[in-house]
Amino acid sequence: MGRDVERQDRQFTIKRWHVILAIVVVVAGLAGLYVAVRGGSLDRRLDALRAAGYPTSVAEFAERNKLPEGAANAAPTYMRAFAAFVRPAPDANVPYFGKAQWPDRGAPLPDPMAKAISECLAANGNCLSLLHEAAGIGQCRYGWDYTKDVLQLGDLMSCTQLLALNAVSHAHRGDPNAIMASFRDGLRLADSLRTEPSLVGYLVRAHCHTVTIDGLERALSLTAFTDRQSAELSDALAATDASLDLIQAIVGERCFAVEHLRDPEFPSNPRQVGTLIRLSGFRRRTLFRVLDHEAECIEAAKLPEPQRLAKFRQIDKSLDDLPILQQPVRLVVPKMSYVAALDLLSHAHLSLARTALAIERYRLATGRPPEELNSLVPKYLAQVLLDPFDGHPIRCRREGSGYVLYSVGEDARDNAGREPNPKDRTAPSDLCFIVTR
Repeated sequence: MGRDVERQDRQFTIKRWHVILAIVVVVAGLAGLYVAVRGGSLDRRLDALRAAGYPTSVAEFAERNKLPEGAANAAPTYMRAFAAFVRPAPDANVPYFGKAQWPDRGAPLPDPMAKAISECLAANGNCLSLLHEAAGIGQCRYGWDYTKDVLQLGDLMSCTQLLALNAVSHAHRGDPNAIMASFRDGLRLADSLRTEPSLVGYLVRAHCHTVTIDGLERALSLTAFTDRQSAELSDALAATDASLDLIQAIVGERCFAVEHLRDPEFPSNPRQVGTLIRLSGFRRRTLFRVLDHEAECIEAAKLPEPQRLAKFRQIDKSLDDLPILQQPVRLVVPKMSYVAALDLLSHAHLSLARTALAIERYRLATGRPPEELNSLVPKYLAQVLLDPFDGHPIRCRREGSGYVLYSVGEDARDNAGREPNPKDRTAPSDLCFIVTR
């Protein structure tokens, strides 16, 4: 009888393992079916994006934005200019590059600083000549190989600073024609990044606009332009403003995300990925969530300017609240509220500069600045330009024969045109454009 019981136990044990094996097979089959369905669904989603006219890879983005056959391309000349750039020593008495700070607006350059700037510009004579030549070509496509190299933009930013330095130096010498040439070249250099597919390129472009406009602010406190010069530069600033396209930047970033998640070894995305994203199933799941995120961002970018930043902050908050298994998404997508804020800052800087040029045209015609910005309409501006952060007109405060133009900035609070305090970054301030006469 003992043998019969033992035989029955053995038979029961065999049946239990059969059940376990069957469960494993079913689970594996369901997992394979899930992966196959999700894979097909992903392909359909990418196909739908292409059908809507959106690229889904860096190669497709480049094809979409390539220059017409035989068109002149400024990129090779810009690359030669970058190679010709001579960086001043770290301790040089040169603003932007050394430890030196600009003197107060409207004040002459101290002799040691003027000498150091002249030496810097002389050493970069070939670079400046090439930058001017490239600016005259107009169209630019760099054609970096994003499958092999991480985009390097440091030299481009340095050349933008060099052009601003050149403009301010000519302003101290009272040479408005040379000033105008440097500003136009600076805008063209920044806008050479117009079709770059990465958000990094978009942010560098915004930074370059800020540097150029900082130079213009200082130049206007030192010299007067002719009406024609001011009008032409204002038109160039308006064209740059109109060309800023946050949606295209998001679309380009989506192309990088798709490339990155399909191939975790894709080298041009500098963000590091975790082990989970290297697993096929997690890559697909992460890519689905990234596509949802980028779609949200594109819709946010379509909102009126004053509403955008709040929406992007909500989107970032949703990323912070993702469940643990979706955390890899945060390794692939950046904080878009930061990008949106810089985009609005770029628009605000350009609007402030255009308003200042309109004021200078009014001053040239009447001998004094206007009492209010509405006096600039319609002769010098079609309408008073709006602050992108709150939708209200740009603010203006008279200071003697000069003035302070300002945007309320990220906090959307009117701080009466108070400049940022470099010693206290938390102090309330506005985004200002100040001309002293």
